[in-house]
Amino acid sequence: MNKKLIIGIGIVTSFFLILGIIAACCIKHYIGTPKCVGEKKYSYKEEEVHTEYGNINLYGKALIPNGEKKKYPLIIYAHGADSHYDADFTTLKSLALSGIAAYTFDFYGWSEKSTGPKKGNWFKGTSREDDDAYQKQVLDQVNQLNHVIEKWKTYDFIDTDNIFLLGSSMGGATVATSSITHNEDIRSIILQYPAINLNPDALIDGATYDVNKYTGDILILTGSKDKITPLPLVTGLFEHYNKYKTHATMKVYDGQPHVFDGNHKTIAAKDIYDFISKEEKKK
Repeated sequence: MNKKLIIGIGIVTSFFLILGIIAACCIKHYIGTPKCVGEKKYSYKEEEVHTEYGNINLYGKALIPNGEKKKYPLIIYAHGADSHYDADFTTLKSLALSGIAAYTFDFYGWSEKSTGPKKGNWFKGTSREDDDAYQKQVLDQVNQLNHVIEKWKTYDFIDTDNIFLLGSSMGGATVATSSITHNEDIRSIILQYPAINLNPDALIDGATYDVNKYTGDILILTGSKDKITPLPLVTGLFEHYNKYKTHATMKVYDGQPHVFDGNHKTIAAKDIYDFISKEEKKK
């Protein structure tokens, strides 16, 4: 074989090898690797599950543990703005590997996969300066989430005494707002860097959407370097929850921005797992 050709092949091979290493490092840093964070490791199956009501069809994925249990606790995930169902797959898969069923779905308005009377991703591209539009979208997402909750209460492999909600950013505002009508059927909620400013009633005592109408326990996870939902905003929510009784806990991850890095996605999974385990024992 021509010597120059051999050298050329070697250079190209090395180039793609380096690209692969860089890609692997980026994936590990930004996305992370799911891992068991509980006492026992489970396998799980991934299934496509739709929630349909009226003329709305919400696309979603369920992560269902395989094991000897007849019923599993469930965590329902609400994604943030400009995001999709798989935004926190690392965290959700870590929980599924630990024996907690998970369901995540695309909100109608952000995705082509969730459909309705308007184009699937009709809300995508709305200016972040349009507070009124985002506040209305949160209330629409609350309605969507409520239908998802009702659907999952019908599955016989779900422990309906232990259904939890997890929301990130705008999804956190959605979860916090939805929960006020779910004191009887949602065990506890977890809010990751919640954009609670998208619910103007949230911190007003007695207002229609005062989030402290939810009486269950709350875990708040946020980063010290978050510039989108800064620490004072999230701390204000934490203090509002604990104004009349202590039922909220907050953990601040040092140096983390608005969306956690890959390593902290699994750290969050561990904190969520421990929180859920503690809640289950309160039966």
